[in-house]
Amino acid sequence: MKTVTKWLAFGISAAALFVFFACNKNNSSTSNPSIPPGKSQVSIYMMDDPIQFTKVLIDIRQVAVLVDTGSKQTDGDEDDQWDDNYCGRHRTQENKSVFWDTLNITPGVYDLLKLRNGVDTLLANGLIPSGKILKVKITLGSDNTIYTDSVTHYPLEVFGPHPYFTINVRRVDVSSVSSNDFKLWLDFNLDRSVFFWNGEFLLKPYIVVFNDQVQAKIKGEALPRRKVALITAISGSDTLYAIPDWEDGDYQIRNVPAGTYSINFKGRDGYKDTTITNIAVTAGQTTKVPTVTLHQ
Repeated sequence: MKTVTKWLAFGISAAALFVFFACNKNNSSTSNPSIPPGKSQVSIYMMDDPIQFTKVLIDIRQVAVLVDTGSKQTDGDEDDQWDDNYCGRHRTQENKSVFWDTLNITPGVYDLLKLRNGVDTLLANGLIPSGKILKVKITLGSDNTIYTDSVTHYPLEVFGPHPYFTINVRRVDVSSVSSNDFKLWLDFNLDRSVFFWNGEFLLKPYIVVFNDQVQAKIKGEALPRRKVALITAISGSDTLYAIPDWEDGDYQIRNVPAGTYSINFKGRDGYKDTTITNIAVTAGQTTKVPTVTLHQ
C-alpha cells in the first residue's frame, strides 16, 4: 500500500463527467421536423476534468431520464419536483405522468482521463415523450478501476446500497436546439467522488448539472511541455482544475462561473510554480489566458 499512501499525500484534483442536454434560445420557438410529434430528442455527452491518477475507468451500464409529461421543459421548477415521492403523486394528479425512460448507449468501460481539455464523447441519446426532464440516472457496472501510475491499479468500488446514482436537473441548466431537441452537460467531480477508506478506493459520485451555453471557459498554453503538472483556477469558493496536454501544453477548463480568478501553475521535475492574478471571466465567453512559461 505504499504506492497508494504516497499518492494520497499528493492529493486528489478533480475529474468530470459532462452530459450535454442543452439549448439555444434563439431557436427555441421552432421544432426539429425529423422528430416525431409528441417526442423530444435527448443527446448526452461525456467529458472530463483532470485528476492526479493515470486512469479512471468507469463501467457505465445504463442512462435514463425522469420525464414529467404533464409539464413543458420551459416550465419553472417546483420545490418538490425532485422528491422521491413526486413520481407517485403526479401519476394521478392533473393527468400528469412521471416515469423513467431509458436512453440508447453503448455499455462499457470509459476512461475519463481520455476526455479532458474540452474533449467530449456522445454517451447516450434517444427519443423520449415530450415533457420536462427532472433527473438523470446513471447505472454503473462492477468493472470500475483506478490507476495510480501506468501499472499499479486498484478496484474502484461503488459506495452505497445501489449501483446507480441520480442527478437533479433544473430548468436554468437546460436549453434547446429547438423546441423538441435538447442537450445537457453533467460535471462529474472526482475530487469529491473518490475516497480511500479501510484499504479500498470508493466511488460516491458527486455531479452537478451545468449549461455550456451560459457558463464560461478558460483556455491557454502552459510551457515547457510536459513540465506543468497541474493548473488550479481559484475565485472565492470556486476551485477548478486542468492538466495541460502532454504534447502541446494546451489546456481548457469548462463550467467556469463568471468572476475574477487567480491561476496557479504547478511545476514538475524542478520547474518552479507560478501564479497569475486578476483573470476576468465573463459568463458565456471563452477567456484566453496569456501563455505561461515556468522556469527552473
